[in-house]
Amino acid sequence: MHPTMEDVARRAGVSKSTVSLALNNKPGVSPELRDAVLQAAHELGYRLPEHRPLRRSPEKRSITIVHCEGQVPDATPEPASLYLEYLDGIQTFFGEREVNLTFIASYREGADKEHLGFHLLSDEKLPCDGFILMGLGARQHSPLIHQLLKENVPVVVISRHWPHLPISSVSQDHHQQACIAIDHLVQLGHRNIAFLARDVDRYYDWFEWRLSCYRDAMVHLNGEMDEDLLALGADGAEAAKTLMVRRPDVTAIFGVNDGRAVEAMRGLRELELDIPKDVSIIGVDDTTKPPEGYPALTTIAYPHFELGYLAAELLLKQIENDTLLYANILVRSNLVERASCARPRS
Repeated sequence: MHPTMEDVARRAGVSKSTVSLALNNKPGVSPELRDAVLQAAHELGYRLPEHRPLRRSPEKRSITIVHCEGQVPDATPEPASLYLEYLDGIQTFFGEREVNLTFIASYREGADKEHLGFHLLSDEKLPCDGFILMGLGARQHSPLIHQLLKENVPVVVISRHWPHLPISSVSQDHHQQACIAIDHLVQLGHRNIAFLARDVDRYYDWFEWRLSCYRDAMVHLNGEMDEDLLALGADGAEAAKTLMVRRPDVTAIFGVNDGRAVEAMRGLRELELDIPKDVSIIGVDDTTKPPEGYPALTTIAYPHFELGYLAAELLLKQIENDTLLYANILVRSNLVERASCARPRS
C-alpha cells in the first residue's frame, strides 16, 4: 500500500494542509517545518501525484531577461526609456527575493555569433529557471520562442499577445488601443481619418492588429474602407506629405505608434500645415515626445512599469507552481489628451 499525505502528516506531527504547503513549496511554512515534512516524506517513500519530484527548500532562482533587437535594418528602435521602465518593474518585484537576474541586451537572432547572448541562448541546456523577453525582435515565429517551448522552460513575453501559443505574456491590448484612438477622433467630429506607418512596420504583429481595428472603424464610420487613406512609406514625414498632397481633405492622422505620429508632425510642418487646426494627430504607447515647439502629442498610454512588474510576478508563479502551464494578462490602456487633437474646421 502506497503512503498517503495523511501518513506524512502523522509522521511529521503536522496537519495535512501543512504537508501540502511544504511539499508544493508554498509560503506559510517555516524552513525547519518544511525540512521535517520533506524528511518524513522521504522516509515513507511518499511522492506527489503524477510523479512530481519533491521540492527542497527554495534555492536562489536564476532569471534571464532578453532584449530582442529588431531584425529590420531600417526600423526605428523603440525609446530606451520604455525598456528601462519595464526593467524597473521587473527589478522592483524581484528586489526582495532570492533571484539572480541576467540581462542580455540587443540580442539579434542569427546576426552575431560572437554576442554573449548567442552562446547563452544556443546552449541545449538553457542555464536558468525562466526567461522574460521584450523588444521589437520578440516575434511569435522566432527560433528562440520555439526553442523555449521545446525545452519547456518558463517564459513570459512583454507587450505581445499570442493566445494561440502555449506561452505566457503580459501586454497591452493593441487592438483596443487603436480603437480608443479612432473613437477619440470620431467623437471630435473627424471622418476623413488616415492611418500612417512606415513600410517596415509591417514586419511586426502590432501593425496588423492596429491596422485591422482602423479598417473596421472606417467601414463602420463611412460604409467602406478608402485605401487612399493609408499612408505608408519609408519615412513617416514623407508619408504624411504624400498623403496630404493626394488627399487634402484629411483632417486627422492616426499614427501606428508615437514615433510615426511625431514623424507625421514634422512632415505636416514642412507643408506649413497647422497642428491641430488643419490636421489632428494621435499616437499610441506614450513613449515619444515631439521636439520643442511642436504641440504635445495626444496618445494612448498603458502602464509600462506595471507590465514589467506583472511579467516578473507571473514568471515566478509559473516557475514555482507546476499546475500553472501559461497565462495571458492584458493591462488597461487609456486616452491621454494633449494638444495635438482638436475638432475639424467647419
